[in-house]
Amino acid sequence: MNPSHPTTENRIGSAISIEQHISGPHWEPPTIPNATTYWRCTSCHRESTREQDLHRERFHAPDCEVWP
Repeated sequence: MNPSHPTTENRIGSAISIEQHISGPHWEPPTIPNATTYWRCTSCHRESTREQDLHRERFHAPDCEVWP
């Protein structure tokens, strides 16, 4: 098995970890032009206006503990 291509069982285990590291939605202050909501990975601190981005391995930083 290639560790860079996890099996379905490993991905299911990772999905639990992903959910634990997603925080949001966070609301920007109304004083910011075009204020919106966003989600954040609490491990690598990357943010996106689309929650589904946090479920993609490429979104996270290389050293993020969500995708070992």
